[in-house]
Amino acid sequence: MEPQDKIMLVVDDMELNRAILNELFSSSYKILEAENGKEALKLIEEYGTSIVIVLLDLIMPVMNGFEVLRHLSNSGLIEEIPVVMITSESSEQAILEGYNLNATDVITKPFNPDIVRKRVENTVELNSYKQHLENKVQSQVDTIEKQSQELEKVNNFIIDTLSTIVEFRDVDTGQHVKRIRMLTKVLLYAVVSEHREYAMSEEDINVISSAAAMHDIGKISIPDHILLKPGKLTKEEFEIMKTHTTKGCKLLDSLNYVKTSDYFRFSYDICRYHHERWDGGGYPDGLKGDGIPIWAQVVGLADVYDALTRERVYKPAYSHETAVKMILDGECGIFNPVLLDAFLKVQDIIRLDEELLNEEMPSASMSVEVLPEEKRKDTQMAALKERTLWLLEMEREKYRILAELSGEVIFNYDLQKDCVEFSEKCREQLGCEEYIENFSAYMEKNICVYPEDRQEAEKLSYLPKRKHPNGRVQVRLLTARGDYEWFEINAYVLTSNEGAHENIVYIGKLSNINKQKLEKEKLRIDATTDNLTGLCNYKNVKDMIRKYLKAGHGGVGAFVFIDIDDFKAINDTFGHLAGDSVLKAMGNELKKLFRSSDIMGRIGGDEFIVFIKDIDSDILLAKKMDELLRKVENIRIKEDNSCRASVSIGLSCCPRDGKDYRELFIKADKALYDAKHKGKNQFTIYNAELETRGHATVLTKFD
Repeated sequence: MEPQDKIMLVVDDMELNRAILNELFSSSYKILEAENGKEALKLIEEYGTSIVIVLLDLIMPVMNGFEVLRHLSNSGLIEEIPVVMITSESSEQAILEGYNLNATDVITKPFNPDIVRKRVENTVELNSYKQHLENKVQSQVDTIEKQSQELEKVNNFIIDTLSTIVEFRDVDTGQHVKRIRMLTKVLLYAVVSEHREYAMSEEDINVISSAAAMHDIGKISIPDHILLKPGKLTKEEFEIMKTHTTKGCKLLDSLNYVKTSDYFRFSYDICRYHHERWDGGGYPDGLKGDGIPIWAQVVGLADVYDALTRERVYKPAYSHETAVKMILDGECGIFNPVLLDAFLKVQDIIRLDEELLNEEMPSASMSVEVLPEEKRKDTQMAALKERTLWLLEMEREKYRILAELSGEVIFNYDLQKDCVEFSEKCREQLGCEEYIENFSAYMEKNICVYPEDRQEAEKLSYLPKRKHPNGRVQVRLLTARGDYEWFEINAYVLTSNEGAHENIVYIGKLSNINKQKLEKEKLRIDATTDNLTGLCNYKNVKDMIRKYLKAGHGGVGAFVFIDIDDFKAINDTFGHLAGDSVLKAMGNELKKLFRSSDIMGRIGGDEFIVFIKDIDSDILLAKKMDELLRKVENIRIKEDNSCRASVSIGLSCCPRDGKDYRELFIKADKALYDAKHKGKNQFTIYNAELETRGHATVLTKFD
């Protein structure tokens, strides 16, 4: 790469600093300059990974260096563009935060130009080597995958050859192996997508589908007069025919093959058990239920369906509808209800695949009319076009049915055309059309994304710039019912170049996770909320007050410690239900009297804390406490109004009486004790005189 092909971005609000760095590196790099983080992000968006390094200052107006690092981390670009912080901020905390945000190196000002130049060159060189290594590893992976695919083709050819030898003895076409393999794969996908108890990987499904070709390998040992008999077999002949399952297993056992491999295990199970039935009415071992391996059950159903819909020496071919009815009626044995349900859901896919596999090509022995060269080419092109259309239609139908089975909304969004295509589920879940033009305007007009979640959704716009262009976000979307529910959006970006234009297409799915989100939120609320009053529990209220005080907020507020008078007597005299009723009423009064921004919680049996934010007037506090005392007096313990509740209140003020939670709690506790000592049903605001009076603190009970 030529020096001027390498781009360096220098980000610093001081023009002099930028000039120094420009002069230092201009002979080796093309220099871009930005005076704040916002300008830097615009340049990074424009130039992308053409920028080989960013020299970033921390303290800047508009947007500081830490915010730039967060944006680059969220977009994934930090993995591809190294960032070196050059700053006068030398505190360990700032440097550590920079490294935590994935900065590659930190250089403090003032710096030695020669050392900086060398450290930057090393960083660029290491990143270049890393990219080269990643590309090389990916190239090796691609090569291995290609070799693996070629090896799989050879293996399939050998399997098909062996299996077809058996099939030709059985007077079937060589297509039987392909049909069984196709039917097995489609049925397995349908079963595992609906039933976790039958979970298996895609690799397992591919191996099982390949092993399905071995299901009738044992027929090679069945005499021709039985195997090819055009009529019904006698009882003795059928018993011999049934031995093809065990003889096939003996044949597999005799092969010099690793018997612990998945392929051998699947082949053996399929060969032996594909004639077993759900109710135990099959052979050779009379297994029943899930005692039969699911892969053998699937191949058994595929084999029965294929036998019914093909002409055999002993029967004509039945239609798809007739075959399905015979299977459901149990005329071919009883199958797993789960398997039958999956079979019905994918029968359209099976029929399409069958039609494609049944397309017969002219054999070499057939006489062909000699056509002029041009006409022959037209005929070939027409045939090719027709087959292509069939293939496209089949894939479209598979896509539709699988999308329907998944219960998710599949989407395809063209960024340049600004149009989106959804699967059919979009009407049911989102209440929108399957195809929408001017999608950006549609989203704005209908407020499809919950306003607070728009920033999260916009993360997907960074995907085209990432090395691995896939991502996932969780946002609330407008549903067909008119409310917002939580969805997880999984998206992948496909790019292609047409002329001078780059086409960007997002494909992915929308999964409704509202139920999981609500359950998680309920668990969070249960863990942080007092169930009886609906206020915060002690741990939560303590954490919230500490967080508020630590954040500063001007250091103004009041710590209110409330205790219900004679609460034990209420429980002892009127019972715990009456006591609970008083606690609930107390919680309701606090919610009505104080702002939602204030912090309120029940911290013990009859004790409450309220932290009133942004209040610094004792007069206003006194007025608020008088109002609270009056409200509490309206809480009736008995219906006849003969007994009413009251509270004692202690207050401390921030920052006058302290700036941390513990200090404010201790002083509010002393004020509460004073209010109790004076006769209850009143409040005391902390003052220095209270320090001269001894009292028992409740703080140790909670802290």
